[in-house]
Amino acid sequence: MSTDVVKAVKKRAEQEGAFMGAARAETLNASAPHGFRPMDLMPEAKSVLVFAKPLPLSVFLTPENVGNTFYQRSAYMYYLLMDKLADETSLLIQDAGFLALPIPAYSPLKFHGGEPRGYLSLKHAAAAAGLGKLGRNTLLINPRHGNIMRLGALLTAMEWPEYAPKSDFEPCPPGCHACERACPIGAIHDGTVDKLACLGRCIRHVMLPPAFLLPALKRLVSGSRALTRFMELSSLNFFETYGIDCTACLKACPHFPSLKKIASGEERIRGKTPKQTPMTCGTLF
Repeated sequence: MSTDVVKAVKKRAEQEGAFMGAARAETLNASAPHGFRPMDLMPEAKSVLVFAKPLPLSVFLTPENVGNTFYQRSAYMYYLLMDKLADETSLLIQDAGFLALPIPAYSPLKFHGGEPRGYLSLKHAAAAAGLGKLGRNTLLINPRHGNIMRLGALLTAMEWPEYAPKSDFEPCPPGCHACERACPIGAIHDGTVDKLACLGRCIRHVMLPPAFLLPALKRLVSGSRALTRFMELSSLNFFETYGIDCTACLKACPHFPSLKKIASGEERIRGKTPKQTPMTCGTLF
């Protein structure tokens, strides 16, 4: 029975053009902060399944007068797709006799210390599931698909038979600080990101306060349960979609994909060995 459901889940992911990996729930229970662990959402969870799908490269390459509007729309549609995939695969696992909890790809959000977070860090879960590793700008980087993926996940009480092997992949070349140099507001420092500074520069929404007010808002929200709950409800009701105004660190990264890289990855999957091309720090292609 477990073999059948594993095949069914993998097939459903493939039908959506996604790839997947699995991690032990105990791995994330040990590393995630209290309130954001698998055990906080599903105490009996044994496995975390994570799905990933790369966005179309072209949505990042639109003319300046278009901006990031096509990227924003694709990202929004991918959130819905990942939610749908997590729901449907959870039902497949449930039909096999195991509880499974689909994790939202984006909304609702939970505020912690005055800052918005997902109920489970999908990029950390994806890294634990072998789908990539986090770069200095904290984006998930996959060896083939680069840094333009969207993620979904589920928790299950089923002991998944296949967990990610240890990977030697290191996404950031030694001495590479391309993302730090590219950030227009200097929000990236040695593997950490000033989340509020990034949010104030990156996100566009009619209800988002000006960037200079965000630190004060963080202090107010972090000190009040009522305001925390209000912000969680507000984000759920009004921030389902938003504009994206900055992709500088993403595009400056050596792992920002190109057609050549994507095609080379496809050749590897088919068992071919493509000609290797050098990758230098800060180059896009």
